Amino acid sequence: MKKISLALTALIMMGAAASAQTMYDALDLAKDNYYGTARTMGMGNAVTAIGGDMGSIGLNPAGSAVAGYSTFTISQGLTISSTNSSWAPAYSSYDGEQQFSGSTHASRLVYTMPNIGFNLRLETGNLTGVKSWNFAFLSQMTNNFLDKSLARGFNSADGTSFTSMAGSLATGAMFNSDGAGSMLDPDIFTYSEPYNTPNAAGNYDRWRYIVAYQGGMINYNETSTTGGAFYGANEYKDGPYNYTDDDGNPYQAYKFGVPGRLIQTSQRYVKGSKNDIITNMGFNVNDNFYFGFNLNVPMIGVRRIDQFAEAPDAGWPAYGTITPEMIEKDGTYVVGAEQYFKLAEYEYGYDADITGISAGAGFIWQPVRNLRLGAAIKTPTTYTIKERYYMTVDTQYENISRHGETPIAEYEYDFRSPWSWNAGLAWTFGSLGLVSADYQMTDFSVMKYSPYDTEAFGPGEDPYALVNEYMNLFCGVSHTMRLGAEFRVLPFLSVRAGYTFTSNPERYYYDNEGYLVDAFLYEQDYNYYRAGHAYLLDKKYYVNAPVNTYSCGVGFVSTGSFYADFALRATRSASLFSPYETYLEATDATGNVIKNSDGTPYMIIAPCTRSVRTLIDAIVTIGWRF
Repeated sequence: MKKISLALTALIMMGAAASAQTMYDALDLAKDNYYGTARTMGMGNAVTAIGGDMGSIGLNPAGSAVAGYSTFTISQGLTISSTNSSWAPAYSSYDGEQQFSGSTHASRLVYTMPNIGFNLRLETGNLTGVKSWNFAFLSQMTNNFLDKSLARGFNSADGTSFTSMAGSLATGAMFNSDGAGSMLDPDIFTYSEPYNTPNAAGNYDRWRYIVAYQGGMINYNETSTTGGAFYGANEYKDGPYNYTDDDGNPYQAYKFGVPGRLIQTSQRYVKGSKNDIITNMGFNVNDNFYFGFNLNVPMIGVRRIDQFAEAPDAGWPAYGTITPEMIEKDGTYVVGAEQYFKLAEYEYGYDADITGISAGAGFIWQPVRNLRLGAAIKTPTTYTIKERYYMTVDTQYENISRHGETPIAEYEYDFRSPWSWNAGLAWTFGSLGLVSADYQMTDFSVMKYSPYDTEAFGPGEDPYALVNEYMNLFCGVSHTMRLGAEFRVLPFLSVRAGYTFTSNPERYYYDNEGYLVDAFLYEQDYNYYRAGHAYLLDKKYYVNAPVNTYSCGVGFVSTGSFYADFALRATRSASLFSPYETYLEATDATGNVIKNSDGTPYMIIAPCTRSVRTLIDAIVTIGWRF
């Protein structure tokens, strides 16, 4: 069968393989998993109304003013990522009936320094009004991206394949558009520097096709319908078959298809963290009202490697020989001997250095002796993202092996993160301890990508218009509840416990035809909805993918200025991931476009992995009061 991709949608979907500008990348970047000090972590970070600890300043800037002393702290620890992954041969929906099977485990350990800084208290000498003010400067970790996952299984019965997908998208780019209004010319593979050859719009957005061809993952069939088509390295080439077009003219075409079952493996390695560099000022008014301000400079470094492989299993049929083809530099096509496909491997490496700026303000009020109330607000963060990425492809046949590798690409763009507010209350039991509760709301619908260099695009041209539309539709509000307690069991020893619940900000809809539509499915059928054939109605939030955090800790206070705290925390979250894109199987054996009952083109659904990650943190904080 000849495969073509949707003119825009499929190409947008494959854009995730070239850079990190998707809705899910935005969510990963914008979410926080606040660390703080061992004391605040042990209490579940339910410290909005407590203050007095360096770990509270990032959540409520007024926290610095509560301390009746100056202090220096440093926190160090170890983080273990432990991930169990399962496999489904086809994605249905986030809440759908995926048939996951198998379970594989992967883990990774890193050293962390989640907190370091000082808080300097200065007395004003006033008996009333502002009695003291504080200046604090610190680094606070607000997320840890550590992850290592491994999932494997078989492809679906409809023959989904990574290499078939690559051929489909390359053919779609050739027949329709490469996303910038110019055709993908197969002769680009014969150029001496294909990666440095721009399209008609001056963009270099054809790397994914070039590396797939150079690495033997896709091949070109010149004699197919309407002049040519790409097909995957593990697709059986059958034909030629004789057809007649609508005008009665005869032509020949080949059929392509994966002839047997494939074993597919997906792996992901992620390392990096998000740290806020905070400059803070806090003020103490009459020893019962405190307010403060933060200037935050978030700094993010993240490194990621995605790997995917597929190979025939023991049931690969005897007729399933593949014809690898290659193009000489003179433009002539040389067909290799038929042989068995053995293995296709793809690797995508990505790293980014990200800086931003935001501000925050908050207060803590003690209306009566034992009760404390607090609230804070944080502006959206404006980030500048500098990313680098590469792709490699390796394909092994029975007697031939091929390798393709792109240069390292660099790209720069801006991103706006959500804004948030939080409120809390705490009840103290004199010097014996306290209990506290916090609520935080974060609005992810305001996230937005934008070009760093606006002059590179024409008037009114927004390369991120579609992904921003997806985020506005399918990202909503996340709710966080934090509970904490601390009790002094000995004059020098305290014990702590905490719990945090964070809801999933992703949302979905039911359309006017009664179908559940999530971000993945909407993107897949974007042109169908845009044309008005269906529209979104009821908006709902997922309830089955929250983040749960459990923590405990102990604290030691000396008779002098030294103190030390220890915390142990476990954060559990679940996520779905498709290792490649859903693609269009355009024609049947007679050349007719394959359609669903509603008239939409028939899509080959990509597989899906489900990963449950447990992040375990062991943190020690030491400090000195002066």
